[in-house]
Amino acid sequence: MKFFIGFVTGIIATILVVFLIYVANQPNDDGVLGLTIFPEKGECITIRGEMKVLQVVEPNMALAIASDYRDGIVVLFINYDGKSYYDEQKIKVPANKCARQIGIYQYHAKNGMNKTVPAVVIE
Repeated sequence: MKFFIGFVTGIIATILVVFLIYVANQPNDDGVLGLTIFPEKGECITIRGEMKVLQVVEPNMALAIASDYRDGIVVLFINYDGKSYYDEQKIKVPANKCARQIGIYQYHAKNGMNKTVPAVVIE
């Protein structure tokens, strides 16, 4: 009888763990795994000069870094206006607008490290 109870408990625990792993690996509402949108918008991030697209995550989302690499900040640009990004594209934040943080994006870099960068929109 103890064996049967232990066996059933093991099956239930296994199903629970598989379910939790499945839920954790589901994309968020925007459909992008690793993107967390904050309930409220954050502050503007200072970006000097142009940003160069490193990688397009989705047609309207791209990882970009300062063109001159002095600032060293990498951000995920999100465009909800239907504009698509492409590799090597230069993005400039207009003088009358800012790159406002709306969330974070976590990804696995080529060097094997996990990275977390701000997700921003130009407004």
